[in-house]
Amino acid sequence: MESLLHLDRQTMFLVDALLLVVFAVAFAFAGLGNKDRRYWVALVASNLTFAVAFTLFSRHIDRSPEVLLLPDCLLVIGLGLRWKAIRSFFGHPSSCVWFLALSLAMELMLLLSRVIGTALVFGLTNAMIAAQILAIIVSLVRESERFPSRWGLIFAYGVVAASTILRVAQGLLIDRGMDNLLPADIFLDIHLVAAAIHIGASGAFSLSIAYERSAARLREAALRDPLTGLYNRWSIESLPEIDALSGKRGSSALVLIDIDHFKRVNDRHGHPAGDAAIKRCAGLIRRVFGRDNLMARIGGEEFIILLRGRNAVHADMLAERFRLTVEADRLFFAGTMIKFTVSIGISHDATGTLSFPDLFEMADQCLYRAKAAGRNRIAVDDPGAMPDFPLSASRPVPATSTPASAESMLT
Repeated sequence: MESLLHLDRQTMFLVDALLLVVFAVAFAFAGLGNKDRRYWVALVASNLTFAVAFTLFSRHIDRSPEVLLLPDCLLVIGLGLRWKAIRSFFGHPSSCVWFLALSLAMELMLLLSRVIGTALVFGLTNAMIAAQILAIIVSLVRESERFPSRWGLIFAYGVVAASTILRVAQGLLIDRGMDNLLPADIFLDIHLVAAAIHIGASGAFSLSIAYERSAARLREAALRDPLTGLYNRWSIESLPEIDALSGKRGSSALVLIDIDHFKRVNDRHGHPAGDAAIKRCAGLIRRVFGRDNLMARIGGEEFIILLRGRNAVHADMLAERFRLTVEADRLFFAGTMIKFTVSIGISHDATGTLSFPDLFEMADQCLYRAKAAGRNRIAVDDPGAMPDFPLSASRPVPATSTPASAESMLT
């Protein structure tokens, strides 16, 4: 039968094999020094496996089933390695056992093709390959990391899945009388063209999605404070959540925290001890306020927490729990116990009309009042919203708490 688009099938197999080798080399260079090493190793192994299979196929068009045992087995293994690469990229465990078992099942069917029937074996072996490809597509669709290149990969696998399903239909429905497991017909031409599209698109988008991951990591690193892992001041003022705060999220509360007499910690115990105190404070913030809220270190010893959808009462409850936790905490550094306390200012927007800078300024004023009143206490911008406490600018420290003296904060 005349080839589709007058292309030589053997040449097309070899061209596809060459493309696979080229991308394998590109993947190898891309993986040098990269954190996603297993992803790149699996991709390189997959492409080289496919390249060998395609080279063998180019020599065995219209040949007996026995000579197709190895290249068909390599196809299944190559797709299994692609599955492993994608699972590794998104941080999921994967096993080689299932696709090795699948390749053995395919080998068994090929050996029994003269008994079972060539057309049936042709349809079933292609159904196995189609199932592998569809499993990869489903995995990509379900991933929570929404990189745009993910859809390019889905398209690349969708093209070759469609041509493979067409070959399943050829064996089971269209050409029931076929006498060869690699017939030189128009279906093979379509499959070779689809394979070329897949190789180019999957190679390009495999590189692209890794670039997007690297860019996301760099952006995240720029947004984070290197000492605590919390967001930094620049990020908390520029994140979309902040921009969307006004009028879109309803009630919000902002908690501003400052470590009391922090300079004395540095002067008395050294800057490494001060860093340890900051890290300890950040860890307690995560524990008390939860990771779902937006938290940042915005200064040397200042922290901010944005509680979206919460009122002043809830913010005050969490702030008081945090204040007591810090007060009771014991930090040991270089054999010395360091105690410190915190002052807290809370602002609140019940209507969702205030901007982030407005909330921040109000919380800063409250923090100033808490410090002026003796430190180790909480001040709320709207005392009237706190029915359980006196209507005063600053809430007094409970009588059972440690006095907020400089000595008690440092010893």
